[in-house]
Amino acid sequence: MKLTPLFLLITILILGSSTLQSCLQDHAPPTNVRAQLQYLTDSLYQRFNEKWGIDKNKGGFFLQVNSPAGSNLVSSNIEPGVQGNFHYRIASLSKIFTAAAIMLLHQEGKLTITDFIPSYLPTTPAYDIPNKNQITIKQLLQHRAGVFDITNQDIPTTVNQPYAGKRYSDYVRDDLNQDTHTFTFDELVGIVAQNKLSNFAPGTTFGYSNTGYNLLGKIIEKASGVAYPDFIRTRFLEPLQLTNTYNVWQGTDQRMKDPFVDSHLHIPGQSPIGTLEDNMSVHVTEGDMVSTPADITRWIELLLTGKAGLTPQTVSMMQEMEVADVSHGVYGLGLTFNDGLGFGHDGAHLSYISTLRYNPATKTTVLMVANFFKTNTTPETSYNDFLELALGVRNTALRAAQIANK
Repeated sequence: MKLTPLFLLITILILGSSTLQSCLQDHAPPTNVRAQLQYLTDSLYQRFNEKWGIDKNKGGFFLQVNSPAGSNLVSSNIEPGVQGNFHYRIASLSKIFTAAAIMLLHQEGKLTITDFIPSYLPTTPAYDIPNKNQITIKQLLQHRAGVFDITNQDIPTTVNQPYAGKRYSDYVRDDLNQDTHTFTFDELVGIVAQNKLSNFAPGTTFGYSNTGYNLLGKIIEKASGVAYPDFIRTRFLEPLQLTNTYNVWQGTDQRMKDPFVDSHLHIPGQSPIGTLEDNMSVHVTEGDMVSTPADITRWIELLLTGKAGLTPQTVSMMQEMEVADVSHGVYGLGLTFNDGLGFGHDGAHLSYISTLRYNPATKTTVLMVANFFKTNTTPETSYNDFLELALGVRNTALRAAQIANK
């Protein structure tokens, strides 16, 4: 399915100040923790069902909470109910794996994150991007390198190319009718290099860039001598027994493994459209991965407690936050942070919206996911609808953490 510019905005989830109190005033909530989490999730579904008229089993939520008191997984309007081994697209939560891989190589002395990137990239025209000699690995991790984001930005109309004025991936998949095309690092970065595209001088500000993480994937391959998906699999997934988590790097691999959580796109005047299948090869390193509630919550816990191969000292480096932008608040090395929730990342891809956090202070992990999205009649109203849904996901995660730690 074609990704419109609207959906290229949804790699960012924004923490707002609104609460779910309006959803919780009709009835007194139960006292049992699991029942409270179910009530919370049902209330969020009811809120959006009342506003948008979501059909039965055509969009809902699931919530996983792990705390010292126990683990609970609940879902609403997803049938059958979500289980711990149900696959879904984790989108930009994938960046945590990429950042952890870079930091593991740094820890092992195979690279230094303050080095400039040309030392770890091929000396070919495809990697001759603007300002490359002033970009460090750390800046790529922080989204402070100024790398043009080929998946989230239209190619400028000033470029003399057939794909000018549109997303490069849309051009390949729709205009060239190559929906199963396998995108590569060389290809994606090569478009940036060939057309001399850049957003700002390295280190001067924050600018979210998926293409910056594509560069990190190539750096991982150069420093390790191993293909990126194989590195993630052999250094993290297999040793940690994350058996239901995997990278998707081939354009023909468009359907998730069973069992899975389906996803739904709601368009005015149409029946909901299933968005389960997609070409994720354009998102390798920054949004391609598939996981499960059990695996992804275990991953963030192991990583941030120094049990995933990275030492506590290396993890602390990842947790050093800098001011980002209004949308992201603060951002470190592949991680963000929110008071009351902890460290983690957000992710969004047709039509999954995720918030994942681990709080070291309370030893509590929260994963909150919506498996639907709704467009509207204009880009502005569509974005406002997305924002409302994203805020609902984030605020529900925060409320779930509070319930788990009463």
